[in-house]
Amino acid sequence: MSGSGRASSSALALLRRFWRFARPSRGWIAAGAAAMPVVAAATALRPLVAKHAIDTDLPSGDAAALGATVLGFVAIVFVEFGAQALQVYALQRAGHATVARLRRHVFEHVLRLPARYFDRVPVGTLLSRTTSDVEALSETLSFGVFTILTDLAVIVSIVAAMFALDARLAAITLALAPALVVIVRVFSAALRKLQLETRRAQGVATGFLAERLAGAEIVKVFDRADDTVGAYETLGRRYLRATQRANVYDALLYAVMDGIAALAIAILVFAAAPDVAAGAGISVGLLYAFVDYLQRIFVPIREFSGKLATIQRAAASLERIYGLLDEPAEDAAPAAVPASSEDPLAGFRGGVRAEGLRFSYGDEPVLCGVDLAIEPGQVVAVVGRTGSGKSTLARLLVRLYDGYEGSLSLCTERGPVQVRDVPPALLRRRVAMVPQDVFLFDESFAFNVALGPVDDTMRRRIERALEAVGASDLVARRGGLDAPVGERGERLSAGEKQLIAFARVLVRSPDLVILDEATASVDSLTEARVQRAMERVFAGRTVLVIAHRLSTVQKADLICVFDRGRIVERGTHAQLLTAGGVYARLVASELVAQDEPGETAPAPAPAPLA
Repeated sequence: MSGSGRASSSALALLRRFWRFARPSRGWIAAGAAAMPVVAAATALRPLVAKHAIDTDLPSGDAAALGATVLGFVAIVFVEFGAQALQVYALQRAGHATVARLRRHVFEHVLRLPARYFDRVPVGTLLSRTTSDVEALSETLSFGVFTILTDLAVIVSIVAAMFALDARLAAITLALAPALVVIVRVFSAALRKLQLETRRAQGVATGFLAERLAGAEIVKVFDRADDTVGAYETLGRRYLRATQRANVYDALLYAVMDGIAALAIAILVFAAAPDVAAGAGISVGLLYAFVDYLQRIFVPIREFSGKLATIQRAAASLERIYGLLDEPAEDAAPAAVPASSEDPLAGFRGGVRAEGLRFSYGDEPVLCGVDLAIEPGQVVAVVGRTGSGKSTLARLLVRLYDGYEGSLSLCTERGPVQVRDVPPALLRRRVAMVPQDVFLFDESFAFNVALGPVDDTMRRRIERALEAVGASDLVARRGGLDAPVGERGERLSAGEKQLIAFARVLVRSPDLVILDEATASVDSLTEARVQRAMERVFAGRTVLVIAHRLSTVQKADLICVFDRGRIVERGTHAQLLTAGGVYARLVASELVAQDEPGETAPAPAPAPLA
């Protein structure tokens, strides 16, 4: 996201927007802020006390007075250090809590993003934004944006004390201030660009790494490890170049600040030395106080360069994070049905109507005027070749994608309700889908069925669902409901994963069940178990079967044949075979594939229609 021409791209505007996450910790922030003037005052007082000891107590030879001055100096030191400790603790506590809130909000927002966003943004980029970009803020909040306010308070107090002691010396000492302002602005702009480039390069490298690790098996099988490492090294060099350039600017700024500090002290001594030697208005104590003030004022200014780099990293991270948060989430979609206590799907029993339904992922239309009616309790099969629009219909019904034209409505007792007008969370409690590719988490069987907390009631529902799909013996053999399934379910076969997916749907008891090629990867024995379970469990429910195997398609109440985004045929299995059209050719091609001559091994499981 480019920062040019947009007010929100400034670091200050980004940090102001960030306040919503820091607001709950405003008590700790206030405590840290309250310590700032104490630290600033103590810093300004210490050179004044030292000047008094040099100019008054030492020449007078009054040991008691000198002792009292020393005790006062020690007391100021303890007050300053105590205030600093309170400030650091309070601001770090507030900073870490703020980052935790932001991290949760970003993760929650990512989970609510529409499927279109994941089609164009690599997962690695999302990982970078939710991990390294958020972590960059933690350092900033703890050691950057808040402590820089203390530094500013210290600088103001020191400048005020210097002018109070001797305005002429103060003016001479601060003659280099305009140069400092120019240097800081130039380096700030350069660091901002470099830190943004660093974050972008890191996001690309992280995305590449995540993708290649997920496909490590393919990399190995096709012997592409060397090429993959080389490509990752190229991406790493982009990140390295950006980081090195940022470090050069950071180091230069630190060195320039250090040199200017030394030059300012030299100018001060050169200007004050004649008067000190002649005893003409400038005492040794006053000169010491000014030298001490200069050393103290340049410490926060010198550290400001490092804190500036940290703030620039945070600004770059915030730009990327807010670029993500500004993406519209699913819940932000317009809803004709206002949110209220009344359920818009009250009386829904699985009926669906599509009239002139059109949809495209890009320029090419996928659905081109689909008309379809599914009655409650009906089993409707949708078949067709790959790319004909079957799975797109399923994705629209569960609102994985929005933006369709025409009408796609759910039939309720009060009348049809457009799918686009039903909140996704509510819709997916009533409409469930079993996908072809089942994703299992590295958790227990119970979690992978419930996808959430498992209490005693849920545990009983899980057991009944597993028994209904014929997976109870599978779970028992693998160690029971609390046994882990391994990463991505690596300990289970494709058929076993599908059984868990069926149980996952059944435990929610939806009104409409969508089977999107749900048993395409299931072996014949497992398919027979699933078919028996489906006949028992789906009785009384509405089922939409997409590109299912012939055994299920034959039993459907209605079969719709898709071709190039349109329904070209519809009817029962017998009617469509008699018609001798597209469906008959699909069935014939499947039977030929099963009866291929010359096979000596056992016949394979029936192939999908698509």
